[in-house]
Amino acid sequence: MADTDRILEDFLSLKKEAEWRSHTIKILSYDMETAAPEGGREDDSNDMNRLGSDIIALERKSYKFLDELKAKDLSSLDPYTRRLLVLADREKEAKEKIPASLEEEADALFNSSYITWLKAKQDNNFEEFKPSLKKIAEMEQKLVSLRKPGRKEPYDVLFSDYEYGFTTKDLDPFFEEVEKTVVSLLKAVRKSSYVPRHDFLSRPVPIAKQEKFTTFLLTFNGFDFKRGSVSTTEHPFTEQFGKDDVRVTTKYSETAFVSNMYSIIHEGGHALFGQNIPAETFSSHLGEGSLTMAKHESVSRFYENVIGRSRAYIHAIYPHFHELFKEEMGDVSEEDLYEGVNYIDLENRLRTEADELTYSLHIIIRYRLEKEMMKNPNLDFDAIRKEWNSLYQQLLGIEVRNDKEGILQDVHWASGFGYFPTYSLGNALNILYFDKMNESMDVYQEVADGHMDKILSYLRENVFASAPLKDTKEWIKDISGKEFSATPYCRYLKKKFMDLYHLREEDLQ
Repeated sequence: MADTDRILEDFLSLKKEAEWRSHTIKILSYDMETAAPEGGREDDSNDMNRLGSDIIALERKSYKFLDELKAKDLSSLDPYTRRLLVLADREKEAKEKIPASLEEEADALFNSSYITWLKAKQDNNFEEFKPSLKKIAEMEQKLVSLRKPGRKEPYDVLFSDYEYGFTTKDLDPFFEEVEKTVVSLLKAVRKSSYVPRHDFLSRPVPIAKQEKFTTFLLTFNGFDFKRGSVSTTEHPFTEQFGKDDVRVTTKYSETAFVSNMYSIIHEGGHALFGQNIPAETFSSHLGEGSLTMAKHESVSRFYENVIGRSRAYIHAIYPHFHELFKEEMGDVSEEDLYEGVNYIDLENRLRTEADELTYSLHIIIRYRLEKEMMKNPNLDFDAIRKEWNSLYQQLLGIEVRNDKEGILQDVHWASGFGYFPTYSLGNALNILYFDKMNESMDVYQEVADGHMDKILSYLRENVFASAPLKDTKEWIKDISGKEFSATPYCRYLKKKFMDLYHLREEDLQ
């Protein structure tokens, strides 16, 4: 065992060295996306590249110790350390066939592409970003070909980095069921004679008041401001620097107060997850990255939609809402607010502003295009824009007016492919543990009574605690007793939006 301890100590020493560099990269990235002036972004990017090169070297040095540990009996190690070694070995397998120089080149490409994307979006011009997107696709194809030569479905390789154990054989039928359900409901909504009140959604609301509402919502949901903060950015995100430092960002618009409201509930959900996982996740060097994207999205969209857009939640926050916004929203009743925040804007083109019903259609479009960009080395990237626009017309019935509202709306492709499906998986995962939670409490009654601490306590004990230690399929089955499936999620959407739009079963034919 002494020999094992020595090898483990050497491995962890390298892990610590990589960790502090990763921490610095996160700070630089956060600065680049929130506060850095345009002229300073390139310096941030260059420093991130240099630190990234250090991390690559340290990781590759650690492979020797990982190989030595494989030959040892590790059963006496604590579960967090064993999990760390499992995840490190997967990362080793993903990277060991890729030359360090190529990995550094990829990191530099992704860092510089963010700056290119930001300017292209500001200029509303896909032509500016198109060369970078083509390079990103070529880079992803090259990396996958080195990792898994001859792989029939290259997208599986990318997605396994986000959700180990999931492949397109899981994603294709999942999205097929979701698409069928949502498109049917959306067609019925378009024909419905009932339209929820929504005239107040675009009323001007001073940003100073929205900032106060931000603080209220985060506090109400359980966010710990001693261990977190709020800032603004072009594309809202949450970054976890450590156990006691979680940064939430949002974007304010005077004429779209609901946009910030649900952006902050969503990002606050990510932060609540990070603030409430076991401390051993950090002390054992597993880190917040062990949670996976689908798990994270399940929590953020649980707070945003399943809780945050429920009648119960609106009932609980309405008195504060009415008091704070009485000048702007004095005529908006509690029921008006509930229906308004669930109103389906049939002309919305933006994923980040999408309603709960149509959100996954935005993801399906990106998923299809990502698979295509990975499969076709000779792809015409003008055709990608055309296909994007065509799919929006086909699935959502919407004409895309410009690049800013179309193919340039998301930042994610600036750093590669494979991320988007995790959003929709998250939607389906949280319904499974929401159903389980309802077996031990009346969730919506607790929310209506303002007992958000009970919701967070349940999640901490039953959902968050095991998240760093298990792959997603095993994690959700252990929580819910059920295999991962789209069916409960589709059932939930159907019930909610049929009630909201006064639809009957025959309207869905």
